[in-house]
Amino acid sequence: MDLDTPRRFFVVSGEHPTLPLAELRAILTLHRPEFRITGTAYKLVKLQADRVRPEEVAWRAGLTEEAGIEIFESSPEEEDIARMLMSSRLDNILSPNEGFSVRVARFGGASRTLSRTKLEPFLGGLLAKKTKGRVNLHAPTKRFRGIITGKEFYFGLQTYRRAQASIANRRPRKRPAFHPSTMVPKLARCMVNLSQATPGAVFMDPFCGVGGITLEACLLGYQVLGLDALQRMLRGARRNLAHFDVSPLGLIRGDARKIPVNRVEAIATDPPYGTGASTLKSTTRQILHDFLPQAREILSQGARIVIASPVGTDCLGIAEESGFELLDRHFVYVHRSLTREILVLGAP
Repeated sequence: MDLDTPRRFFVVSGEHPTLPLAELRAILTLHRPEFRITGTAYKLVKLQADRVRPEEVAWRAGLTEEAGIEIFESSPEEEDIARMLMSSRLDNILSPNEGFSVRVARFGGASRTLSRTKLEPFLGGLLAKKTKGRVNLHAPTKRFRGIITGKEFYFGLQTYRRAQASIANRRPRKRPAFHPSTMVPKLARCMVNLSQATPGAVFMDPFCGVGGITLEACLLGYQVLGLDALQRMLRGARRNLAHFDVSPLGLIRGDARKIPVNRVEAIATDPPYGTGASTLKSTTRQILHDFLPQAREILSQGARIVIASPVGTDCLGIAEESGFELLDRHFVYVHRSLTREILVLGAP
């Protein structure tokens, strides 16, 4: 990959140490561009890639907050920043009289000698001088993003920023049908993306409950099958999906230990556990022991299942006995008595 390959950036969520980058890699891999992650600094991910629209990648992600196009990198010194900005080509980015804004973030408490509040108007003045653009903080057509990291200053054009309400409006308590065991939308979407299901694939959640994962998969454009043993859960799922104006391929009442489907191309699921979920008088370990061989039977060769389970249920051991291979593994702390294990498993 040469120096002329376009450079992009992503700002991922700081909510988890490994899942945001794993999700980003999964989405990029799915689109099959040649890409190379050239560096990370806390929440900043730098990328070289052809045929990648950063806004499209970031929109799909649950744990990515911003994306854009790199303009320059420099040391965190004002003189170096000014020199790099004034030598950068910007006429193809910002037109004369076009409104723009500059916002600067500091990641990880780095470079405290460089003031964000002073740097923003400083950069805005330089941009206006170089391009004849106009600073407009209220309704800019172009948004520039500066990021101060440990040993560098990063500057780019922001092409995507997640609206605060976009995911907040899908929080479990905001939906018509609430259940305490429902996974939050950021993590649910992340699990769907980790499955690397191809566009339009038949996707299944065999323990769909009131539709947390099912909703995210529908919003991402998959043909979604939701399965649950309880009719009241399916009624809740129907209400929730209708509320967000999405339609699954089907919602089926059935037992995930005897899946009434012959073939699917991806699975992401969160089997029941804890006091708020119904395990039909069984244990989570026994459910996994009965379910995972069924999942292996219906998954296409080369497909993936992403499954959450409490640490201590030996989900990985049961999965490997069922014919799966481990591709990735993450741990998500929920509260003192619950840490989730997120497994990405392949069907060889």
